[in-house]
Order: sequence, then structure tokens, then C-alpha cells
Amino acid sequence: MRPTFLIMALLSTLAASVSAAVNAQPIEDSATAVPVDAPIGHLQPRAQQFAPRSTGEQAEQDKMSIFDAQQQKEDEDLDQRLNICRGC
Repeated sequence: MRPTFLIMALLSTLAASVSAAVNAQPIEDSATAVPVDAPIGHLQPRAQQFAPRSTGEQAEQDKMSIFDAQQQKEDEDLDQRLNICRGC
């Protein structure tokens, strides 16, 4: 019985190694490999996009300032409405 298990174990190991060898891909030489281009839509940011005081930056800052002012007004209104002190 033991020789049967030993033979089965050896055969399964052999089958697994043959399967791995068949599916293996050859390693390419880095000197002959052609670099792959980046996918479309993956754009590296440029310095011009982050220039201080640019028109785009100023427009974004104006939007944020207006939003912040509105939020501050709404916060003050909420603080007044939440004043639940009864003069204790």
C-alpha cells in the first residue's frame, strides 16, 4: 500500500512541475524590451497647471471663497437656531 501512495505522490509532483513548465513564459532581455506607453487618460501634471495666480487658480480660489462665505453664514444661522438656553 505504501508503494502505491509513494508512486501517486511522485506522479502528481511530476505532473505539477510539467504543467508549470508548459505555462512558463520566457524572460525578455531588458536591453531588447520596448517600453510600453502610458494608457490614454493618464496625464502627468505640468508646472503651468500649478502656476500661482494663474486665471484657473484664481477662478478656483474665488469659488472656494464664495463657498466658504456661504458656509460661514449658514453656520452662524444654525448656531443662532440651536441656542436652547432658557436663561438659566
